[in-house]
Amino acid sequence: MYPWRRILIPTDFSTASEWAFDDAIQLAATTGAELVILHIRITQNSHPDQLRFPLDDSAYEYAEQQELQALRERVRRANSNVPTRLIVKKAPDPGAAICNSARSEGADLIVVATHARHHVAHLLIGSTTLSVISDPPAPVLAIRYGIPKRGRWKRIVVPVHLKQTSEAAAELAGNVARDQRCEVHLLILCEDADHSAAEMHVDEVARRWFDGVSLKRAIINAEEVEKEVLRYADEVDADAVFVNARRDIGTVKRDIIRHIGVPVMIVPSPALPASG
Repeated sequence: MYPWRRILIPTDFSTASEWAFDDAIQLAATTGAELVILHIRITQNSHPDQLRFPLDDSAYEYAEQQELQALRERVRRANSNVPTRLIVKKAPDPGAAICNSARSEGADLIVVATHARHHVAHLLIGSTTLSVISDPPAPVLAIRYGIPKRGRWKRIVVPVHLKQTSEAAAELAGNVARDQRCEVHLLILCEDADHSAAEMHVDEVARRWFDGVSLKRAIINAEEVEKEVLRYADEVDADAVFVNARRDIGTVKRDIIRHIGVPVMIVPSPALPASG
């Protein structure tokens, strides 16, 4: 899962895609990863072999090569030697195509922009492709279109709770923080009666995943999880928030992704080895 060696970034030739691409360049440069740029030629649901917007292949190829050159120019302007590669898929469902491409390419990370109408990012948060962020084949970094640009990550917020069944987000945050020398904030929201249990839980998570990491603990009595995570991330000037992926991502995490002013890393649990 980390360090990243291959980062997949979907593009639909939009400003939102370019917005996320700048962050992908930075992330790839930190670990020497390759950027795999995915463009999906959308096909009809009823006829998956027929393009929704029928054009000659040469027209698509010209636009794709123009986009590739523009994105490579962004890499050059960032003074980065990050290698880039374009792949093109035909599919009626962009979300499924993103997941399938991530698997076939062996991607360690998927980077997408969210909340831009008529863009891949908008489809990604929509109902037809919500499975991408609820059950992704690799961590997904969701970057809300238009949020302030940031440099190297310095502070990562990891919300945890007493009943969580996965600590994949904490594990990845610990690995990233050790490698990039980030400060991590473990945030747990609870009721007054659960304060002692929350302290114990945070200590256990810290012991398992954050050895050698600059760590701060925040145990807050609050009921509105989304608002408190947004408030806390803004208060500590976080650079990213790491959360666990679930098959049902839930309205709280969905609203955090929609409204937060920093990138959100959605981390799936590692696949279990096949029994034999």
